[in-house]
Amino acid sequence: MAAIAGLSACVALPAVAAPTHPAPTHHRPTHHGPTSPGPTAGGTDWTQPCGGRSWVGGSTDICDGTVVYRDYVYDDEGADTGGVGYDTNNTSSAFGTLAMPAGDVRYPPGDVNTADLVRLELTRVGDRVQVTAQLNALFRPNSTILAIAVDTDDNAKTGGGTWSGLGVSSTGWDKLYKFDVGNVKTNIIRGSFPLPKTPRWRVQAATAYVPPSDAFGPVQVMNVSFRGVDEQAAYNADYTVPSPYPPTGKGAWFEDKQAAALASGDISQFGYTVTTSDLRPGVTELQHVGPGFHERVYTSNYTLPPGEGMSYDGIEGRGDGGSVKAFNQVFNFLGPYQPYGIYIPHKPGPHGLQMEWHGSNQGITGQINQPGMQQRFGEDLNRLLVVPEARGPNGYGSDISERDLLDVMNDVEKSYDVDRSRVFSSGYSQGGYLAFRMAMLWPDRFAGFTSWVGFTGDDMNGTSASGTVSAKAGAVGNMIDYVANLRNVPGSMLYSGEDELVQVPSSMAMLRAFEATDDTFVWWMHPVGDHFTYALLDNWAKEAAYSAKQRLVTDPMRVTFATDRNLDAPKYGIRHDSAYWLSHMRTRKAGQGTVDLTSAGCGGAVPTMQTGNGAGVDPVPWVSDYQQPVGTTKVAAAPKLSGSLTNVRSVRIDTDATCLQHKTIHLRIKTDGPTTLTLSDGRTITWRGAGLHDETLGSNDGR
Repeated sequence: MAAIAGLSACVALPAVAAPTHPAPTHHRPTHHGPTSPGPTAGGTDWTQPCGGRSWVGGSTDICDGTVVYRDYVYDDEGADTGGVGYDTNNTSSAFGTLAMPAGDVRYPPGDVNTADLVRLELTRVGDRVQVTAQLNALFRPNSTILAIAVDTDDNAKTGGGTWSGLGVSSTGWDKLYKFDVGNVKTNIIRGSFPLPKTPRWRVQAATAYVPPSDAFGPVQVMNVSFRGVDEQAAYNADYTVPSPYPPTGKGAWFEDKQAAALASGDISQFGYTVTTSDLRPGVTELQHVGPGFHERVYTSNYTLPPGEGMSYDGIEGRGDGGSVKAFNQVFNFLGPYQPYGIYIPHKPGPHGLQMEWHGSNQGITGQINQPGMQQRFGEDLNRLLVVPEARGPNGYGSDISERDLLDVMNDVEKSYDVDRSRVFSSGYSQGGYLAFRMAMLWPDRFAGFTSWVGFTGDDMNGTSASGTVSAKAGAVGNMIDYVANLRNVPGSMLYSGEDELVQVPSSMAMLRAFEATDDTFVWWMHPVGDHFTYALLDNWAKEAAYSAKQRLVTDPMRVTFATDRNLDAPKYGIRHDSAYWLSHMRTRKAGQGTVDLTSAGCGGAVPTMQTGNGAGVDPVPWVSDYQQPVGTTKVAAAPKLSGSLTNVRSVRIDTDATCLQHKTIHLRIKTDGPTTLTLSDGRTITWRGAGLHDETLGSNDGR
């Protein structure tokens, strides 16, 4: 999309008689005077700063005299009518069958998300108010109407009524303006209206979809603005919980209140009161964001064709090894605006951060919209809980989906007061696979991991298990091959004896892989549990307790890291070639390469590991296998580097982190072919063939 430009049509409509409505709710930001302090460090309150490429959905700031509303994204599903309209393209698979929105209106092919408002700005220009609306997508210039209702006296008891031609109503408004021409190159709708003469006035806004013909139905309001930062996404896959919003009332896309209001036809509750004196250069007031569950949006540098909006059908990815197409890798959210769910605990920061990767057919609410998880991991352990969308319900965490996971982590760590020593990888089902994948391929970023019913990336793993639903599904990489990467990342796994998706042979194969390593882990098997037991019971007690004291390991003595160039996605800036003090790892040929090196340069300790078994009943009966350190053997500092390099063409060692800077080093390294070892202090050594290389590298040796 190009720079902002474009023209719009503007029509003023007279007010009509107002029905009786409840008083509207006004959303006012926190006042911070003429300058913006940004996020508050260490507290339970946070302010949405002006500018930037990420924001909390529903926030309204005054930025240097301009009212700036930044909306939720992919929340343009219209009214909750109790059924799905215009559902010609199997939209349930696009959102996720376990993550459907509350709104039921769908777009016909070719117009998806064209009424999804991303940003709305109101700026005073003389005696008029300039309106600029940024949409998620726009394919036809006349597909979307931006409607602005102005209550010029900020009095809900005067004026109001039906918004002509749009099927909604609200109290109090005196003037209604429609802007119905957009710029398809910029996704911008522009217009203006007269500045109200009163010192305070209330504004409401909505976007409506205009179908290309009557065959697709009437004009529909899809998205309402100024909803505040506390919209609801109440769906948690538990149909036994009564809905607070009739008729069906709860979805997973932060539009429950909007969908209910549109179903009733009354959108009075959504609006913003403007003080005209604030529309002056230098005035900045920031939106307060408290603890709780919110949607956050970041702007990605990467898109998929056509580069905007979403696709109901999706774009197929590389992960296509399964027997059931529904489990293959598909990317549905194509544009730059990518949402994620975040739960902010009530305790002050710094906070831990738990990345909770979502399961198949889930989305940005995942398990973190459940009170048990919010309490156990969020409040009790003071962690931010975060679920990236990952480009769709079945992104499987590779390629552009992995880019989303990494970018969300970076956005959270940049935007909030995060203790980097308490960052965790966790997830459920597909997300359990991602809990493994992310911790194994980025081990120096995580203090620990938790995987609920996570498959390995290949359900068969050399077995002939009958009834397996899908062998590889959308996975790129079988994580059973990279378990040793978790040498310095402890974690837990929960599996079920009656799991219909991740069956016992697969969970047993993962246990055997961990048992063959020196990793610290606990493997829980719940014989009577099934695939959904832990989500439905919402307990999480023992796994939260297990992770409570885990902290990030930095610069360990021994690093084991395996990778494969097939896991990389260079077009998205992703290369899995580094961990701790090793980097720039390149394999000699296709397939897995492994570095296993120990530096004694800084000294340290070697753990003594112990295995064992346990049993319990939380949340259902379980048995466990575990491996844990029970003591250490001290290692004196010495300039030694030892280990093995398998299918490694070259690798770089950080001599500062290993305390080998400019020292004469005793090397004892086994290779299986030609290998170059580069030290960050400028030294390089090359071995031309396989063998055990037992030699000394001088402090000034530049071989």
